[in-house]
Amino acid sequence: MNAMQIAEAFDHIGADINAATGREHTSIYSRMLEEYLDRAVEIVMDMAQHSVIDPKELDSERKVVLEEINMHNDSPDELVHDYLATILWGDHPIGHSVLGPEDVIKTVDREYMFEFCSERYVASRIVVSASGAVDHEVMCGLVEEYLKDLPPGRPIERAPLLKPLTGTRIVKKETEQAHITLGGQGLPRRHPDRFALSVMDNILGGSMSSRLFQRVREQLGLVYSIYSYSALFIGTGMVGIYAGTHPKQAARVIELIEEELLKVRDKGFTSEELERAKNHLKGSIYIGNEDSGNRMNRLAKAELSGGEHLTVDEMVDKVESVTMDDIHRLFDETWGAVGLSLAVIGPFEEDGLSLSGNL
Repeated sequence: MNAMQIAEAFDHIGADINAATGREHTSIYSRMLEEYLDRAVEIVMDMAQHSVIDPKELDSERKVVLEEINMHNDSPDELVHDYLATILWGDHPIGHSVLGPEDVIKTVDREYMFEFCSERYVASRIVVSASGAVDHEVMCGLVEEYLKDLPPGRPIERAPLLKPLTGTRIVKKETEQAHITLGGQGLPRRHPDRFALSVMDNILGGSMSSRLFQRVREQLGLVYSIYSYSALFIGTGMVGIYAGTHPKQAARVIELIEEELLKVRDKGFTSEELERAKNHLKGSIYIGNEDSGNRMNRLAKAELSGGEHLTVDEMVDKVESVTMDDIHRLFDETWGAVGLSLAVIGPFEEDGLSLSGNL
C-alpha cells in the first residue's frame, strides 16, 4: 500500500492514524471502532515492518519536515526549549532537537533510512500498547500474528548521561515578546520521588493558583504565559520554567522568577499549598484516565522505562503520601542543586540578560 491507499483504508473504517517523535522514542498510533481492530492493527504493523521507503515519497516527506522546521523556527515559545535542552545536555542525543537539523533532512537518502529502520524497528525495541474496547488476549493474538516475522534485533544501547550542564544562551531575534526559559537538574522517569516532584512543580508554576502564575501574571500583569514543568527521561531529567513577556520587562520577569525560587529556598512551602496541589493532581489523574489515548500512552511509557505499571488508584495514593519534607528536599535536589541555566529568544545582545546566581 502507498501513502494514499493507507489514508483511504483508515478513512474507510472511520479510524485515525498518526505518528509522533519524542526525545526517546517514536510511535505510530491509531484509534478505531472495536469492530475494525483487526484491520487497523494489520495496517499499522505492515507500515512498521515493510515500508519500502519509496525515494519519491521520501523526497515529498522531506519537504514536509523542512516546512515543519520552518514553522517551529517561527514559534519562539517552542524553539526556546530546544536552546535550553542544548545548554543542559550539550552534545548528548537527549539535547538534540526532535526535528533534526535542516542539512540532515535535506541530504538523508533511502539507503540510510532503510538501514536506520532495520536496526531500530525490531522486536527487542518495540512496545505495543492498547486501551479502551480491547481484549488483552485478542490483542496479543493480533500482535503475534502480524509481528511473527519481525527480527529480534539488538537491545537499545543508551549513551551514558551525566548531570545537566549550566550556561546561558541569548538568541537575538526581533520578536514582539521575549521568550525566557530557566532550567536545571531533575529526576529520571522511574525515580521514587517523581510524584513529589509533580506536587512541588504544581505549587511552583503548574496551576493557576501557583506562585509564579499568581505573582507574575495575576498580581503584576507582566506576562500572558508563565509555567513550570519537569521532563523525566530514562536515566536523567530536568526542571524548567517558561515565561513570555515584553522585551522591556524581560530582566524584571527573570528577577521575579528568581525571587520566588529564593522564597521557597528560605521559607519553604505551606501546608495549604501542599493540600491544594495534591487535590489538583489527583483530579488531573482521574480525569486524564477517562481518555483512552492517555491510558495507552501511560502504559507504553511505563513499559519502555522498565515495566512499572501503576493503577490510577496507586498513582493517587503516591500523590497523597507526599509530605512537606519530601517537597522541601526535592527543591534542594533540583532547583537548588547545581546552578540554573538560562535560554532567551528576543531582541537582545548576547550579554543582554543573565541570572543573578544567588540561588
